[in-house]
Amino acid sequence: MVESVIPGFAIRDGVASDADVVAEIAVEAWRPIYAHSRETLGSELFAHLHTDWEAEKARQVRQACEDDSRGSVLIATVGGVVVGFVSFYTHAAPVGVIGNNAVRPEYQSRGIATELYETTLDRLRAAGMRYARVTTGGDPAHAPARRAYEKVGFGAELPSVTYHREL
Repeated sequence: MVESVIPGFAIRDGVASDADVVAEIAVEAWRPIYAHSRETLGSELFAHLHTDWEAEKARQVRQACEDDSRGSVLIATVGGVVVGFVSFYTHAAPVGVIGNNAVRPEYQSRGIATELYETTLDRLRAAGMRYARVTTGGDPAHAPARRAYEKVGFGAELPSVTYHREL
């Protein structure tokens, strides 16, 4: 348990008032991923594919925090300060889905994501799910996410490639 490594660590259910801080964490965490994407695709194509990505990512995670969301959000805190989150969904039974999730960069590599995922997997089991699915990128910028998912037992990957070309 992370509590033994980080005093004051806790996981709680997310509430609507968490939306802004969760959006901030998500944008901060995805910044290097989108920077890699821009570098790989080139600025022009990136601009067309990811117009205002920060606002879109913030919208996605804010929506997950809404009271009428079809999903749930777990919040990781240290001393009452929000340091990470994970969204998850059970509407596609028997497969639960882990959605957007992130830990503030300064709190990464301390086991917080592992605890969030393990708690999420417990919640999915309790909701009657038999399987869990998570999707992430295969590029170098997503390597930390892949390692984190593999650490909690994810495997059986289904690779995918997206191609682009100028016309």
